[in-house]
Amino acid sequence: MVQIIIQYVLVILLVVGLGYLAYLLKDKKINIKDDYFGLAYAILNTLKSDEATSANIKKIIRAVSEGVKFVEDNYKNVDNAIKEEEALKLIRESIDALGFESPIDESSIRYLIRIAASMLPPTHDGNQK
Repeated sequence: MVQIIIQYVLVILLVVGLGYLAYLLKDKKINIKDDYFGLAYAILNTLKSDEATSANIKKIIRAVSEGVKFVEDNYKNVDNAIKEEEALKLIRESIDALGFESPIDESSIRYLIRIAASMLPPTHDGNQK
């Protein structure tokens, strides 16, 4: 009997928690379908409200993916930490060229670089020892 009551209480808490999460997202005016896997929210925190549009987010994500692809193509036999630093420099220049007034912090760019690098096809043949 006690286990059944505990299960009901946990289900009620789960429903209330999900409702509260939906309220928080709506309160911050974030549309879930426009949030690219949580990436938009990470970038939107640093952009001004007039710059925080889905078109600008797409431009930033494209700049990051193009920068990562360029670095991966041109720095094949280099350590990943060095590749990340080179990609950060290149992407920082690309984002600065987009002309945003508010800066995007380095940790957000590194986060996007790592995600973009993980989306690239593998560069090794799979027979590493």
